[in-house]
Amino acid sequence: MDSSLNPMLPNFPKQVSDDNPPINRTVKVDDRLYSYLINHSVNEHEVLESLRRETAQYHMARMALSPEVGQFLGLLIAMQNPKKVLEVGVFTGYSTISMGLKLAKDAKLLAFDKKQMWLDIANKHIEMAGLSEQVETRCCDAKASMEELLKDQKGTFDFIFVDADKANLLAYYDMGKQLLRQGGCMVIDNTLWWGNVADESFDDKDTRIVRELNDRVHQDQEVDSSLLPIGDGFTIIHKR
Repeated sequence: MDSSLNPMLPNFPKQVSDDNPPINRTVKVDDRLYSYLINHSVNEHEVLESLRRETAQYHMARMALSPEVGQFLGLLIAMQNPKKVLEVGVFTGYSTISMGLKLAKDAKLLAFDKKQMWLDIANKHIEMAGLSEQVETRCCDAKASMEELLKDQKGTFDFIFVDADKANLLAYYDMGKQLLRQGGCMVIDNTLWWGNVADESFDDKDTRIVRELNDRVHQDQEVDSSLLPIGDGFTIIHKR
Protein backbone atom coordinates (compact mmCIF):
# COMPACT_ATOMS: atom_id res chain seq x y z
CA MET A 1 0.00 0.00 0.00
CA ASP A 2 1.24 3.49 -0.88
CA SER A 3 2.13 5.28 2.37
CA SER A 4 0.59 8.49 1.00
CA LEU A 5 -2.80 6.76 1.16
CA ASN A 6 -2.44 5.89 4.81
CA PRO A 7 -1.03 8.45 7.28
CA MET A 8 -0.20 5.62 9.71
CA LEU A 9 2.45 4.24 7.36
CA PRO A 10 5.93 5.83 7.20
CA ASN A 11 6.71 7.58 3.92
CA PHE A 12 9.96 5.82 2.93
CA PRO A 13 12.11 7.47 0.25
CA LYS A 14 12.74 5.48 -2.92
CA GLN A 15 16.47 5.98 -2.46
CA VAL A 16 17.99 5.98 1.02
CA SER A 17 20.84 8.34 1.86
CA ASP A 18 22.34 10.04 4.90
CA ASP A 19 20.06 13.00 4.18
CA ASN A 20 16.88 10.91 4.28
CA PRO A 21 17.61 7.86 6.44
CA PRO A 22 14.84 5.26 6.88
CA ILE A 23 13.10 4.68 10.17
CA ASN A 24 14.85 1.71 11.81
CA ARG A 25 12.15 -0.70 12.95
CA THR A 26 14.45 -3.73 13.33
CA VAL A 27 14.81 -4.72 16.97
CA LYS A 28 18.35 -4.63 18.35
CA VAL A 29 19.28 -8.13 19.52
CA ASP A 30 21.45 -7.97 22.62
CA ASP A 31 22.59 -11.07 24.53
CA ARG A 32 19.51 -11.12 26.74
CA LEU A 33 17.11 -10.95 23.80
CA TYR A 34 19.18 -13.46 21.83
CA SER A 35 18.88 -15.94 24.70
CA TYR A 36 15.13 -15.40 24.71
CA LEU A 37 15.03 -15.97 20.95
CA ILE A 38 16.97 -19.23 21.24
CA ASN A 39 14.87 -20.49 24.18
CA HIS A 40 11.55 -19.65 22.53
CA SER A 41 12.30 -20.58 18.93
CA VAL A 42 14.99 -23.20 18.48
CA ASN A 43 14.24 -26.92 18.82
CA GLU A 44 17.67 -28.33 18.05
CA HIS A 45 17.97 -31.94 16.94
CA GLU A 46 20.31 -33.97 19.15
CA VAL A 47 22.69 -34.64 16.25
CA LEU A 48 22.92 -30.92 15.51
CA GLU A 49 23.63 -30.21 19.18
CA SER A 50 26.37 -32.85 19.18
CA LEU A 51 27.86 -31.39 16.01
CA ARG A 52 27.76 -27.84 17.37
CA ARG A 53 29.60 -28.92 20.52
CA GLU A 54 32.26 -30.78 18.55
CA THR A 55 32.73 -27.89 16.13
CA ALA A 56 33.19 -25.47 19.04
CA GLN A 57 36.55 -27.14 19.76
CA TYR A 58 38.06 -25.73 16.56
CA HIS A 59 39.40 -22.21 16.13
CA MET A 60 37.27 -21.73 12.99
CA ALA A 61 34.03 -22.55 14.84
CA ARG A 62 32.68 -19.08 14.05
CA MET A 63 32.17 -20.30 10.47
CA ALA A 64 29.35 -22.60 11.57
CA LEU A 65 25.71 -21.58 11.31
CA SER A 66 24.08 -20.55 14.56
CA PRO A 67 21.14 -22.71 15.72
CA GLU A 68 18.42 -20.21 14.80
CA VAL A 69 19.84 -19.74 11.31
CA GLY A 70 20.11 -23.49 10.78
CA GLN A 71 16.52 -23.91 11.91
CA PHE A 72 15.37 -21.15 9.55
CA LEU A 73 17.20 -22.83 6.66
CA GLY A 74 15.49 -26.11 7.50
CA LEU A 75 12.14 -24.31 7.61
CA LEU A 76 12.71 -23.00 4.09
CA ILE A 77 13.36 -26.56 2.93
CA ALA A 78 10.22 -27.82 4.64
CA MET A 79 8.12 -25.08 3.04
CA GLN A 80 9.49 -25.39 -0.49
CA ASN A 81 9.80 -29.20 -0.46
CA PRO A 82 12.68 -29.34 -2.97
CA LYS A 83 13.67 -32.65 -4.56
CA LYS A 84 17.13 -31.60 -5.72
CA VAL A 85 19.32 -29.45 -3.45
CA LEU A 86 22.86 -28.13 -3.88
CA GLU A 87 25.03 -26.80 -1.07
CA VAL A 88 28.19 -24.82 -1.77
CA GLY A 89 30.29 -24.84 1.39
CA VAL A 90 29.70 -27.47 4.06
CA PHE A 91 32.23 -26.76 6.81
CA THR A 92 31.36 -29.33 9.53
CA GLY A 93 27.83 -29.84 8.24
CA TYR A 94 25.44 -27.90 10.49
CA SER A 95 23.65 -26.39 7.52
CA THR A 96 23.78 -29.69 5.61
CA ILE A 97 22.06 -31.61 8.38
CA SER A 98 19.63 -28.76 9.10
CA MET A 99 18.44 -29.04 5.50
CA GLY A 100 18.75 -32.82 5.32
CA LEU A 101 16.47 -33.40 8.29
CA LYS A 102 13.68 -31.54 6.49
CA LEU A 103 14.07 -33.21 3.09
CA ALA A 104 11.28 -35.34 1.68
CA LYS A 105 12.14 -39.04 1.48
CA ASP A 106 12.65 -38.89 -2.29
CA ALA A 107 14.82 -35.74 -2.19
CA LYS A 108 18.61 -35.57 -2.60
CA LEU A 109 21.21 -33.09 -1.41
CA LEU A 110 24.62 -32.66 -3.06
CA ALA A 111 27.16 -30.75 -0.96
CA PHE A 112 30.60 -29.39 -1.91
CA ASP A 113 33.51 -28.46 0.33
CA LYS A 114 37.23 -28.13 -0.35
CA LYS A 115 38.52 -29.55 2.96
CA GLN A 116 38.27 -33.25 3.73
CA MET A 117 38.92 -32.59 7.41
CA TRP A 118 35.61 -30.74 7.71
CA LEU A 119 33.78 -33.26 5.55
CA ASP A 120 34.94 -36.11 7.79
CA ILE A 121 33.19 -34.45 10.73
CA ALA A 122 30.15 -33.65 8.62
CA ASN A 123 29.87 -37.18 7.22
CA LYS A 124 30.05 -38.71 10.70
CA HIS A 125 27.09 -36.63 11.83
CA ILE A 126 25.22 -37.09 8.56
CA GLU A 127 25.37 -40.83 9.23
CA MET A 128 24.28 -40.30 12.86
CA ALA A 129 21.26 -38.39 11.55
CA GLY A 130 20.34 -41.24 9.20
CA LEU A 131 20.87 -39.10 6.10
CA SER A 132 23.63 -41.01 4.31
CA GLU A 133 21.27 -42.22 1.55
CA GLN A 134 20.00 -38.73 0.79
CA VAL A 135 23.06 -36.56 1.30
CA GLU A 136 26.19 -36.81 -0.86
CA THR A 137 29.27 -34.77 0.04
CA ARG A 138 32.17 -34.14 -2.32
CA CYS A 139 35.63 -32.81 -1.51
CA CYS A 140 36.22 -30.63 -4.54
CA ASP A 141 36.67 -27.19 -6.01
CA ALA A 142 33.11 -25.86 -5.88
CA LYS A 143 33.48 -23.48 -8.81
CA ALA A 144 34.84 -26.18 -11.12
CA SER A 145 32.20 -28.64 -9.92
CA MET A 146 29.41 -26.18 -10.59
CA GLU A 147 30.79 -25.63 -14.08
CA GLU A 148 30.59 -29.39 -14.63
CA LEU A 149 27.00 -29.48 -13.38
CA LEU A 150 26.06 -26.78 -15.87
CA LYS A 151 26.98 -29.06 -18.77
CA ASP A 152 24.02 -31.37 -18.24
CA GLN A 153 22.03 -30.20 -15.17
CA LYS A 154 21.24 -26.60 -16.01
CA GLY A 155 17.89 -25.50 -14.62
CA THR A 156 17.31 -28.69 -12.63
CA PHE A 157 17.97 -27.71 -9.00
CA ASP A 158 15.13 -26.65 -6.73
CA PHE A 159 17.18 -25.13 -3.91
CA ILE A 160 20.76 -23.91 -3.55
CA PHE A 161 22.53 -22.78 -0.39
CA VAL A 162 25.79 -20.84 -0.69
CA ASP A 163 28.07 -20.41 2.32
CA ALA A 164 31.60 -20.57 0.94
CA ASP A 165 34.69 -18.52 0.10
CA LYS A 166 34.03 -14.92 -0.88
CA ALA A 167 36.60 -14.86 -3.71
CA ASN A 168 34.23 -16.86 -5.94
CA LEU A 169 30.97 -15.55 -4.52
CA LEU A 170 29.87 -13.74 -7.67
CA ALA A 171 30.56 -16.85 -9.76
CA TYR A 172 28.59 -18.99 -7.30
CA TYR A 173 25.64 -16.64 -7.67
CA ASP A 174 25.76 -16.50 -11.46
CA MET A 175 26.20 -20.26 -11.88
CA GLY A 176 23.75 -21.03 -9.13
CA LYS A 177 21.10 -18.99 -10.87
CA GLN A 178 21.68 -20.97 -14.06
CA LEU A 179 21.45 -24.27 -12.17
CA LEU A 180 18.17 -23.28 -10.54
CA ARG A 181 14.87 -24.12 -12.21
CA GLN A 182 12.34 -21.36 -12.69
CA GLY A 183 10.66 -20.87 -9.34
CA GLY A 184 13.66 -22.29 -7.49
CA CYS A 185 15.26 -20.71 -4.42
CA MET A 186 18.84 -19.75 -3.61
CA VAL A 187 19.99 -18.67 -0.17
CA ILE A 188 23.33 -16.93 0.41
CA ASP A 189 24.84 -16.54 3.88
CA ASN A 190 27.13 -13.78 5.24
CA THR A 191 25.62 -11.01 3.12
CA LEU A 192 25.95 -8.42 5.89
CA TRP A 193 29.54 -9.57 6.52
CA TRP A 194 29.74 -8.65 10.21
CA GLY A 195 28.29 -5.26 9.34
CA ASN A 196 31.36 -4.34 7.31
CA VAL A 197 29.36 -3.83 4.10
CA ALA A 198 27.88 -0.62 5.57
CA ASP A 199 31.17 0.68 7.02
CA GLU A 200 33.23 2.68 4.54
CA SER A 201 36.37 2.13 6.61
CA PHE A 202 36.36 -1.50 5.43
CA ASP A 203 37.70 -1.78 1.90
CA ASP A 204 39.26 -5.25 1.88
CA LYS A 205 38.66 -7.58 -1.06
CA ASP A 206 36.08 -9.81 0.63
CA THR A 207 34.00 -6.87 1.80
CA ARG A 208 34.06 -5.35 -1.68
CA ILE A 209 32.91 -8.67 -3.19
CA VAL A 210 30.00 -9.01 -0.75
CA ARG A 211 28.96 -5.42 -1.52
CA GLU A 212 29.11 -6.16 -5.25
CA LEU A 213 27.03 -9.30 -4.78
CA ASN A 214 24.39 -7.39 -2.81
CA ASP A 215 24.24 -4.75 -5.54
CA ARG A 216 23.96 -7.39 -8.24
CA VAL A 217 21.17 -9.30 -6.53
CA HIS A 218 19.26 -6.12 -5.71
CA GLN A 219 19.39 -4.97 -9.34
CA ASP A 220 18.77 -8.39 -10.92
CA GLN A 221 15.47 -8.31 -12.80
CA GLU A 222 15.40 -12.10 -13.11
CA VAL A 223 14.89 -12.68 -9.39
CA ASP A 224 12.95 -11.55 -6.34
CA SER A 225 15.06 -11.26 -3.21
CA SER A 226 15.22 -10.18 0.40
CA LEU A 227 18.30 -9.55 2.56
CA LEU A 228 17.44 -10.40 6.15
CA PRO A 229 19.33 -9.34 9.33
CA ILE A 230 19.53 -12.86 10.73
CA GLY A 231 22.88 -14.34 11.70
CA ASP A 232 25.52 -12.63 9.56
CA GLY A 233 23.02 -11.61 6.90
CA PHE A 234 20.86 -14.03 4.95
CA THR A 235 19.72 -13.32 1.39
CA ILE A 236 16.82 -15.31 0.00
CA ILE A 237 16.50 -15.33 -3.78
CA HIS A 238 13.56 -16.60 -5.84
CA LYS A 239 14.20 -17.18 -9.56
CA ARG A 240 11.32 -15.83 -11.60
